[in-house]
Amino acid sequence: MMNTMPSNEGKRSYHSPIRLRQAEETRQLILSAARRLFASSGYACTTLEAIAEAAGVSPKTVSAVIGSKRAMLAELVNPDAFSTHVQRLLEQLRSAEQPQQRMSLVAQITRQVYESLVSEFELLRTTSGVAPELAELARQVEARRRQNQTRLIAYLDERRLLRHGLSFEEAVDVLWTLTSYDLYRMLVVERRWDSDHYESWLAKLLIQNLLESADV
Repeated sequence: MMNTMPSNEGKRSYHSPIRLRQAEETRQLILSAARRLFASSGYACTTLEAIAEAAGVSPKTVSAVIGSKRAMLAELVNPDAFSTHVQRLLEQLRSAEQPQQRMSLVAQITRQVYESLVSEFELLRTTSGVAPELAELARQVEARRRQNQTRLIAYLDERRLLRHGLSFEEAVDVLWTLTSYDLYRMLVVERRWDSDHYESWLAKLLIQNLLESADV
């Protein structure tokens, strides 16, 4: 008996590489436009319409591709959106065997992230008080940062590499505090420390305060 069931051959979803590439290019155009306008006009004064015009797309496209302004800022500070250079440093951090090398990489990553996203972190810092959705985003960013750092401290603790007398929770607190944007801002943005000096200073401080028998 002949099979009369309809075939699914023609109904399979098809994702054109060209279409996917165009969608990603549109997304990057929107994010770049949002970054520029957030920096020049501020978060509150930047509208979706203005972002759409700067990106050369329609407001409907902006809403469909990314959504709200909060979603755009969240995308900009998402670790998945970090530069290729920072992503390579993160890979090196995960595979580094020497604890001092890990601390040096933490300092380098901290410097690179804040250096490239200073405008976005300033937005989170200055507008959280008047934009509740950004206050929640700032908490999420810090919670994610602390969670990632907890894994690094766990790695050191399991190998008995933490400084003697330093508890696990205190070690997380130290790492979380020393790599905060607030500290970067005070030294590099306000006091005009050279970025190389900041990175070197931070690496030494992390080694001294976190590692056992650290000779710097």
